[in-house]
Amino acid sequence: MSTQQGRRRIWRRAVLAALSMLIALSLTCTMSIGPWYAGDESLSGYGGLYRFFVYCVRSFSVDVVTASLLAAGAALLLRAVLRLRPAAREAVPSAVFGALFAFMQVLGRSYAENGNWNALFGTRFVLFRALVILLGQGLLYACLAFLAFRLADRAEAAPLAPAPLSWKRLLRAAGLIALCWLPYFLFFFPGLNNPDTSMQIAWALRYPTDWLKYSPVRGEGVYATNHHPYFTTLLFGLFARFGLALGNLKYGVAAYNLLQLLATALAMAGGWFYLGRLGLPEKVRRGGLAFTALFPLFPLYAITMLKDSLFSLACLTLTMLLFELARTRGGCLKQGWFCVLLAANAWLVMFSKNQGVYFIALTGLACLAFRGVRLRAALSLLLSALLFQTVWMGVLLPAWNVAPGGRQETLGLLFQQTARCVLTYPEDVRPEEAAAIRAILDYDRFGVLYDPMQSDNIKFTFNQDATDEEMSAYYKAWLQMFRRHPDAYVQALISNVYAGFYVRHETPLSYTHYDNREVASYPELCVGRTPWLERLEPAVMSALRGVQHLPVLGLLFCVGFFPWVVLFLFLDALRRKRYGLLLPLLPCVLSVAMLLVSPVSGSYRYAMPLTYALPFLLGGCCLLPPPKGEAGEAPAP
Repeated sequence: MSTQQGRRRIWRRAVLAALSMLIALSLTCTMSIGPWYAGDESLSGYGGLYRFFVYCVRSFSVDVVTASLLAAGAALLLRAVLRLRPAAREAVPSAVFGALFAFMQVLGRSYAENGNWNALFGTRFVLFRALVILLGQGLLYACLAFLAFRLADRAEAAPLAPAPLSWKRLLRAAGLIALCWLPYFLFFFPGLNNPDTSMQIAWALRYPTDWLKYSPVRGEGVYATNHHPYFTTLLFGLFARFGLALGNLKYGVAAYNLLQLLATALAMAGGWFYLGRLGLPEKVRRGGLAFTALFPLFPLYAITMLKDSLFSLACLTLTMLLFELARTRGGCLKQGWFCVLLAANAWLVMFSKNQGVYFIALTGLACLAFRGVRLRAALSLLLSALLFQTVWMGVLLPAWNVAPGGRQETLGLLFQQTARCVLTYPEDVRPEEAAAIRAILDYDRFGVLYDPMQSDNIKFTFNQDATDEEMSAYYKAWLQMFRRHPDAYVQALISNVYAGFYVRHETPLSYTHYDNREVASYPELCVGRTPWLERLEPAVMSALRGVQHLPVLGLLFCVGFFPWVVLFLFLDALRRKRYGLLLPLLPCVLSVAMLLVSPVSGSYRYAMPLTYALPFLLGGCCLLPPPKGEAGEAPAP
C-alpha cells in the first residue's frame, strides 16, 4: 500500500469517526432554553471562546457509555451505506427526506417542551446547537431513508400473468378479518362515536341542539347545518330511526357499525387480493391480510359511527381505483362500468366529508396530466364535483332548509394567529385593532380560551352576525398585526400543525365509548355503556396509550409517522421515475395537506385516510413497473 493510499484511508476513517460522533451528539444533547444553557450572565465577563466552550460542555455532556454505543452504531450504519455506493438518484431524495424529517422532529421537540421555537432560534449558541442537532439527525435519517429505498428495490416482485379473481377466497379472507375484528364490536357494543355523531342524529330526527347557533342561518324550521356533511346526517338518522323502531337507539347504532365493519373488511381484503392478482408474492399478500386482521386501529375505527370512518373507507377505494387507472394507463376507462364506479366513489368521498369535493376536483385536474386517462377520468371526477357543488350544495340543501356551516371553520387559523399575537404582544395592539377584533371574537377571554393546539375554543366565539364592514375591519387589523409581528403568526401556525408531523407526539388513538354529551337532554337518543365497559374503559385507555410507547412498533400508532411514509412513497416514485404511482398517492397527499388546516393538531381521526390506504400503497410499490408497449396488461404503475 502506498503512502498516499494510507493517508486517504486514515482520512476516510477520521471523517467517518467525526460523522459518527456528530450523529451520537445530535441524539443525546439537551435542548434546554434555560439561562444555565443559553445565556448565563455569570459568564458575561469571559471571552467568547471560553463561553462557547462552557456552553458546549453543559449542553453536550452525556453518559459516556450511551454516547459511545450510539457512535459505534452510527459508524456501522455509515459504513454500510458507503459500501452500497449511493447513486445521485438515491442520494438526493434520501437527503431531502432526512433534512425535512430531522427539521420537523427538532422543531416538534421544541414546541412539545416549550410551546415555541426558542430551542432553535435564540442566542448564537442556541442556533449553533440546533444546527449541530439538525446536521447529525439529518445525516442519520438520510442514511435510513437510503437503506429503505434499497429495501424497496429488493422487494419488487416479478409480475405474474393476469389470473381470474377467486371471489370465494376473497370472501373467505374478508370473513376471517371480520371475525378477528368481531371481539372489538362485542366488547364496545353497540359501537363507538364522538359527539359529532350524536349531534347529527339529533339533527336528522329534528331535535333542536345548541350547535345550530354556530351557523349564520338560524331560526324556525332550521334543525340541521352542513357543518357536518348532511348526507352522513341522513345516513346516521336512518339507522337511528331503525333502532328507535325496535325500541332502542343502540340497535340502529349496532346495525350501522356492523355493516361498516363488514364493508371495511371486504375493501381491505379486496385490495390485497387485487395486488396478489397483479403479481404480489403470496407471502407478502398473506402478511398484509394478517396485518389487516390484527392491527387494532382498523377495527376500532370500523366500529366507530363517524363521518371520518366512512370518508377513510371511501378514500381507500378511491386509491384502489386510481391505482388501476394508472396501471392500465386509462385502458380500464374503456369499460363503462369502471367510469360509473369511479364517479360513484367520487360522490361517496364528497358526501362523507365537506373537504371531499376538493379531493375529487384536484384528483380530476391531476388526471389531466397523465396520458391516456385525461378525458374520461377527468370527466367522471370533475363533472361529479361540479354537480355536487351546484345541485347538492346549491339547490337541494337550501331547499331542505339545511343551514350552511359557519364561516369560523375556514377562518380558524386566522383567529388562532390573532389570539397568539394579542397574547404575545398585548402592549402593541392598537385601539382600532382591538375594537375590530372584539366585533367578531371574544377578545377579552383570549387568555382563558386560547389553546395553541386546538382552534375550537377561539373560533366558536365568532359572531355569526358580523357584517361585511366588521369582517373587512378585522382583515385589515389581521394584516397590520401580521406586518408588525410575523413571528407570532408563524408560531401560531406551527403550534396548530406540528403534532401531525412529530413522531413523539401522543394523541388518543381511538374513542372508547359512545359519547352522549350533545344529546344528554334527550334520553331516547342516549346509548348507555355496558357494565364491563364501564369498569374496563380506564384499562383500555391505558393499553391504547401504552402501545404508543412500544419500541419501533409504536410508530404505527403515531399520527406524526404517516405523513412521512407518504413523503417516502412520493420520493420513491420520483426516484424510480414511476410517475403513475403519484396518481393513487394523491388522496394520501391531500390528507397530509388537511393536517395543515385541521382544527386539532395531531388528532388521529384526521389521519385515518392515511392509515387505511398506506398498507395498500406499500404493497403496490413492491410490483415491478409495466413493460413498455403493454399498457393494457401492465401489472403496476
